[in-house]
Amino acid sequence: MKLKQLAILAIGGLILAAGCSKGDNAPPSGSGAGGSTARMTISGNYLYLVNSSSLQTYDISNPAQMLLLNTQNVGWNIETIFPYRDKLFIGSETGMYVFDNSNPKKPQLQGQAQHLRSCDPVVADENYAYVTLRSNNNGCGGTLNQLNIYDIQGTHILNPKQVSSLQMSEPHGLGLKDNILYVCMGRNGLNVIDITDKTKPFSRKILSDGTEFIDVIPYDHTLIVYVQGGFILYNITDPANPQKISTINN
Repeated sequence: MKLKQLAILAIGGLILAAGCSKGDNAPPSGSGAGGSTARMTISGNYLYLVNSSSLQTYDISNPAQMLLLNTQNVGWNIETIFPYRDKLFIGSETGMYVFDNSNPKKPQLQGQAQHLRSCDPVVADENYAYVTLRSNNNGCGGTLNQLNIYDIQGTHILNPKQVSSLQMSEPHGLGLKDNILYVCMGRNGLNVIDITDKTKPFSRKILSDGTEFIDVIPYDHTLIVYVQGGFILYNITDPANPQKISTINN
């Protein structure tokens, strides 16, 4: 029961974007913090929401009276937002934007990295950002299907430096645990990638049973995987060797 409750709570954190959704007035897909395909996230008393071209900041210290503090243009075809400490990482079809969130009322654009057009979930840690690029018949365009790793240390935050890439089949959402990156690849499985050496990432294994893997949240020693039709929970006490715990159907 505890694991089921954990997965249900994770729904608020996964917030799957219908990646590459169109229109400035398109509603965000869900709410919370954690999933790499989210269009909405919470940090402290502030809610951040992205639509196809802008970032909106809300004060939610009084949930009964949410206050829109500002709206700022980011670019075009914005897809996802991921928070890490005092940074907000925003993915678009053509690049990644890094916002300094030290003033949470008004995040400031700090740096960006451009890439060829494709769908673009992103997660990050203290020193690196991890971006999956996907191209198929989903409206994203482009021809790339790969993982890109960017150095964002020091002054590189102003112009993130790509240090490596890894080809794979239709990468979707991703999550990070220690030196292991989990990348969902739709019906191609869940790719368990070793990123100990950021310049030479490699696949340790692919978990595949015909399930469509969409997005993940590493939560302590549990990997919560959003799949078509529900969730799969894995024990990741050993991050490189996920062990299936249970399946929860919607």
